[in-house]
Amino acid sequence: MRILIHDASVLIDLIAVDILETALSLPYKMETTDLVETEIFRGGQKDILARMVAARKLEVIRSTKEEISGIAELYNLTPALSLADCSVLFHAVAKGAVVLSGDARLRRIAKERSLSVHGTLWILSELVDNGLLVRAEATEILERLMKINPRLPLSECRELLALWKNP
Repeated sequence: MRILIHDASVLIDLIAVDILETALSLPYKMETTDLVETEIFRGGQKDILARMVAARKLEVIRSTKEEISGIAELYNLTPALSLADCSVLFHAVAKGAVVLSGDARLRRIAKERSLSVHGTLWILSELVDNGLLVRAEATEILERLMKINPRLPLSECRELLALWKNP
């Protein structure tokens, strides 16, 4: 089973539009890192994330001392990334996992390291393709997400909306 390692941006997007639990039902092993977990600090978001972890729908990778050293070394080599982003990159390389991120810098560096990289829009597409959302629901969710996350790629959003509105 493919492993998907979430960064904070994707988790926050999915929580914001109330589909984290649905997204974690996709046929992948869903993980995040302990350092990403600490970035989710708003009360409601933190509570939702904790529920998903407790329900074993999302696994939190607890980094060992040796892994923390490797993450810190990676952080020193890639100052454009946060320590939490470096933890996602480090564990994705170690596990051959897919990186789930909306952060342009993390996405670029992960691709440079030949990792597969996807984001929130891919998750929405997967939810439709796997029958967990119907197109009308996905359209409404994406429209809401576009209002709260201006960093989403507008052209890709428009393509998905056109596809889902006119199958």
